[in-house]
Amino acid sequence: MTSIVLCSRAVFAVLVAGGVALLAAGCAGPTASPMGMSHATSVKATWKDPRFHAAPMQRIFVVSLMKVEPGGRDAVEDAIVARLASAGVTGIASHAVMSQDAEKPGPTLAEAITAAKADGVLLVDVKAVGSYEPYTVGQTVTSLSPDTMASYDFLKRQNVYQPGDYKIAHIVSELYLPSMGRQVWVAATESFDAANLARNLPDFTLKMVGAMARDRMIAAAPKPS
Repeated sequence: MTSIVLCSRAVFAVLVAGGVALLAAGCAGPTASPMGMSHATSVKATWKDPRFHAAPMQRIFVVSLMKVEPGGRDAVEDAIVARLASAGVTGIASHAVMSQDAEKPGPTLAEAITAAKADGVLLVDVKAVGSYEPYTVGQTVTSLSPDTMASYDFLKRQNVYQPGDYKIAHIVSELYLPSMGRQVWVAATESFDAANLARNLPDFTLKMVGAMARDRMIAAAPKPS
């Protein structure tokens, strides 16, 4: 978990500096559960800064670097905002307050976060893709590096999908304080199948926001769809 925290801080710092251009790049992702698993998403681990003793967050600015089809990263942010709302938390989707048109520049990410009066900033990204293959033992992991914002469609074009394969998206969700200098919470989740995250968005958002509630980053648990 420590390595994830350090890597994510670097990504967030670059994101803030680069603004909308980086947000438009995005990643893609998962659903259907392999090998008879009953849920499409599982929370593998969470981390909370032991120094964080503030009240549960009530307004959260949401930034997704993960894309789904259809809808792109906007669909991911909207799904997270809706799930936060079911827990009594106001979510602000970055795409709703920032310009995605290079010809019509809007506020920077830092300016948008300040204007939203958010208690925290939630950053969601895909860190790697794993694969369960019937002809190997266990899971193989395919890193998206050096292009950590690549689309899973790239994997499809490379013909890496074989009958019986199950792709796993290793998704990391992080909460930062609005100052952007301090990360206070991280959740590592796995979602199946990485070929189609759109079908799994309800389960992913329920598990991720539920983990936030269990760690008291927000006051109440989310409601199922």
